[in-house]
Amino acid sequence: MSAIKRPSCSLEALGIYASLVGVQICYAVVGILAGNELSKGASPLAFIVYSNGIGGLVLIPFAFFFEKKNRPTTVSLTLLGQFFLLSLGGVCGFQAFLLMGLKDTSPAFASAMPNLAPAIIFILAWVLGMEKVNVMCIRSRAKILGTVICVGGAMAMSFLQGPTLAQFWPLWGQSTSVSNTITVHLVETILHEGDSGNHIRGCIFLISGVILLSTTMILQAATLKKYPAALSLTSITAILGSIQTAVLIIILDKGIIPTSWMLDRTGILTVVSAAIIFNAMAFPLQLWCLQKRGPVFVTVFSPVSTVCSAILSSLVLGDTLRLGSLMGVILIFMGLYLFLWGKSQDDATQIKIASDEEANIAIAAEGEEHHPPASSSDVVDVKTPLLH
Repeated sequence: MSAIKRPSCSLEALGIYASLVGVQICYAVVGILAGNELSKGASPLAFIVYSNGIGGLVLIPFAFFFEKKNRPTTVSLTLLGQFFLLSLGGVCGFQAFLLMGLKDTSPAFASAMPNLAPAIIFILAWVLGMEKVNVMCIRSRAKILGTVICVGGAMAMSFLQGPTLAQFWPLWGQSTSVSNTITVHLVETILHEGDSGNHIRGCIFLISGVILLSTTMILQAATLKKYPAALSLTSITAILGSIQTAVLIIILDKGIIPTSWMLDRTGILTVVSAAIIFNAMAFPLQLWCLQKRGPVFVTVFSPVSTVCSAILSSLVLGDTLRLGSLMGVILIFMGLYLFLWGKSQDDATQIKIASDEEANIAIAAEGEEHHPPASSSDVVDVKTPLLH
């Protein structure tokens, strides 16, 4: 009987964890680059066309040579329809809403909003039977509570800004002053953002993108079972999404307007960087992890992108880190730890069940070897008298 390795201790599991953290770091970097370019007036839709088109073309040779065995030789009409929907929702729709929301808000805020996806996907996967949940079991409670805490931490980073850390530390030990300072900053932030039409519009774009992302992730998991070639799927959906977005630009502009497609030198460098980082590196890794662990496990790592965006925004763009952001970071990692603990316990339980089943099969096989079935010559016919 072959030994079964526990996923949480295997090299593959460590690779999945490292890949998902790396994917979220890539998303944060692309968000910073895209946000900086969009603030200069670049078209979000043109950014999608160029970055996905370049990323899809870069992946074609790798997909051709490395996935010959995994890629199905025939593609059904149902699978073609899934390709079309994945590119429409995951590339054209989600990225368009995300970039338009990013243009009206900020990189940190835009990266925080997709953290609602784990909760939505967790519920969808639960309803569709892709995620086993038993509310009476401590493992399931940990996953539910961890998801809720992650979402709460992401929202805290977005809305509960409070004083800057530089203002907070001198007031340490003066609880009344700290409380008053936090309250004043909260009220000012809420009033300021509540009066901003652009901010509200950006929030609507981001929420719409999150809904598309959630449904697309569920569809990706189903598609990968029929088409287990992550690089090929990424290349196909990226190119299709680029074409769909180009058609959308032409429809919105009622023709081809050159200014809608123009990028300056830094814009071109940003697009190429985003294509390599996002389409050629991060997205294939995410699909591989999705194939191995499912949509809920993959999306629960999205808060890491929020943390990285907050840090990078502070270092690169000069944004100030606030007390609410620090509280959000703590909540995010607490929730992430709870969810991963619950998921690892699920994996351990499944391995124990599989080990018990293999042990029972081995015992049954061993029993058959020691007690072989009786041959036809050894069988006594009760109808035939023993004495003649």
